Order: sequence, then C-alpha cells, then structure tokens
Amino acid sequence: MRSHDVQRWIVLFCAALMVAGSTGRRSDAGEASVAPRRVLGILGGMGPEATANLYQEIVRLTPAEKDQDHIPTLIFSFPQIPDRTTAIRDQDRSIIPYLVEGTTRLEKAGASFIVIPCNTVHYFYDDMRRAVKIPVLHMIRETVDEVARRHPKARRIGLLATSGTISTGLYEREFRARGMSLVYPDEAIQKDCVMKAVYGIKAGVDKRTCEDLLFTAGKDVEKKGAEVIVLGCTEIPLAFNPQRASVPVVNATRVLAQAAIREYFREPKDAGAGGRRVTPLPGRP
Repeated sequence: MRSHDVQRWIVLFCAALMVAGSTGRRSDAGEASVAPRRVLGILGGMGPEATANLYQEIVRLTPAEKDQDHIPTLIFSFPQIPDRTTAIRDQDRSIIPYLVEGTTRLEKAGASFIVIPCNTVHYFYDDMRRAVKIPVLHMIRETVDEVARRHPKARRIGLLATSGTISTGLYEREFRARGMSLVYPDEAIQKDCVMKAVYGIKAGVDKRTCEDLLFTAGKDVEKKGAEVIVLGCTEIPLAFNPQRASVPVVNATRVLAQAAIREYFREPKDAGAGGRRVTPLPGRP
C-alpha cells in the first residue's frame, strides 16, 4: 500500500471516529449501557503509515477470537504537526500547540489513555502530559524496559533513530540508568542511510531501497559491538529487515503496541489488587 493511500485511509477512518464520538451522546439509559469500559487513544500522523502500522500491531497482538474482543480505539492522525527533528534542532516551541490540540482532542473524544507512535516527539512528552488528565504512555521508557527485560546481559545497544531523537539523549539517559550504553551509526551513515531511509519511507520511496540503506546502518552499529539493535523511529520498522541482522532486534513500535494492550486490560486501582494479565492467543508472538 502506498504512503498516500495509507494517509487517505487513516484520515477517513479518523474522521468517522471523531464524527461518531461527537454525535454519540447519551439520549437514554439504553445508550449508556453500551459505552466501552476503556478506550485507547492514538495520536498519529507522524507519519501516517507508521500510525497505521502501530494499529496493525495492536490488532495482531491483541488476544482476540472475534471482533468484540478487540480494543475500542480512537485514532487522530494529525500530519500537520511540524517536523519533530527540525523543531528540536531549532528549539522551536511552535510545535507545542499542535501536540496539545492532538492530545486534548483525544481526551475530549473519550480516550482513557494515549499512545503516540513517534519516538522523536517524546522530547515534548512533558508538554503533552500536562495538557491532559489521562495517562500518556512513554514509548521510549517502555522500549528501554523491554530491552532490559529481554536482554538483561546486554551492555551495548545499537540505536537506529532520527538525528532529532539521538540529539535529545532520550534513549541514552534511559539506557544509562540501567547500566547500558548506546552505539550509533557514523555521522555520514546516519545522514545518508538512516535519515535518507526515514524521509524516503515518508515520501513513498521503494521499500527495498530503504531496507538496503537501513541494513548498512545496522551493520555499522554491529561492527561497533552492538549486542541488540533498537529500531527507535516508527518509520524504520516499515523497511528494516530483522532477518538480515546478526543480533536481536527490538522494534519500538511493537513494544508500544504491547504496552497499549497491557494498559487497556489493566484493572483500575479502585477495582482491587492485581489486574488482568494479557496472554497472547496460540500462534501469536
């Protein structure tokens, strides 16, 4: 599916959801009884295809045997949010109103919690978190926790991410707190392979071309001693081929999907101790 087709699908899908949310007012006692217990909110559009990929992962990983077992979801794809890497580089705070608009719109539409499939935008996490009263899951912390859990003996982690994410040190601080260090692609490879692939994916460039660029970046961090590779940009899993890597690969988009499923099934604190543990169906990873 081409990138512009994915974007059109998400825009139409989100429009339908938002219209449904605005018109579905409770007019009688019967309507109130069908309201979902919890609703997942996704602030997307950074980029649109990556947002679709997150939702696909959520659907694939949810332990469901029929439609009604899946998670009620509101997706607000907001591609007009300014480029995150540029905003960080220029210290441009004009991006904040877009992020506040996105998070508050989801909250008003009925979301119980929010996930955001964009690593770089988590530089502005505190601004988004302060804008709403509902939880906002932290993609980067979730990913670092997953690496520490699955690969507790690893000490050198290779990070493939945007230059904006790398410059913020968001992953570096989280990994350092767990006794792990990061290795990055050389500056030329970061520019000519990683960033070229990221923007190429957004522009609909042939995925095989992008895969080869990311393969080069992956091999570069492997040569530097990476014991695990983290795909720390939501565009990268759309083209990176884990089967061509010589070390384990952790996909931050998939981690966020798993975190969203966990949060949805988590019992509220006032519902008693514990909570429902999500167990995938047979045949699901």
